[in-house]
Amino acid sequence: MKLQFLCGNHRLELERSLPKAMQFWKAGIDTGQFYCDHLLWLEAIPHLGCAFETAEILLSNSTIDHENACKRFSDTALLLASTFTNVIRIADAEEVIWMAINRLERELSQKGVKAEWICHHLSNQYVELEHAFTIHHQVTRSDRRLSGGLDSLVLLH
Repeated sequence: MKLQFLCGNHRLELERSLPKAMQFWKAGIDTGQFYCDHLLWLEAIPHLGCAFETAEILLSNSTIDHENACKRFSDTALLLASTFTNVIRIADAEEVIWMAINRLERELSQKGVKAEWICHHLSNQYVELEHAFTIHHQVTRSDRRLSGGLDSLVLLH
């Protein structure tokens, strides 16, 4: 499954206008962060998803500071993934992290790119991926215990 938050028309509009993309990313991240701060995870997801896709558009633009674009992209991915984790949508969290990892690794192959800060952002993504795996394992174990307990009750009844 490929998560998608921006429609084709909005994506094209943002790709054509760097100032509009910067404003859109800022509005999405601020709104998403506001909802996260108030524990309104589901309301945050669409805003953070649009910000994530916009951050990737900005990362693809060669006219902006590459280091800041990588940081913006990585930080937005982390916030979106942790928000998915908070609503126990672990597969979506993992997908966002893998999308970020793959994109940042492509950046490593570019000439003139400083590997140390990209590796720092990749490291952050792998830490979040490990966190998502841990949550997934805990949820799966809890589900098995619950279903095992219910099966036992059914057999006893």
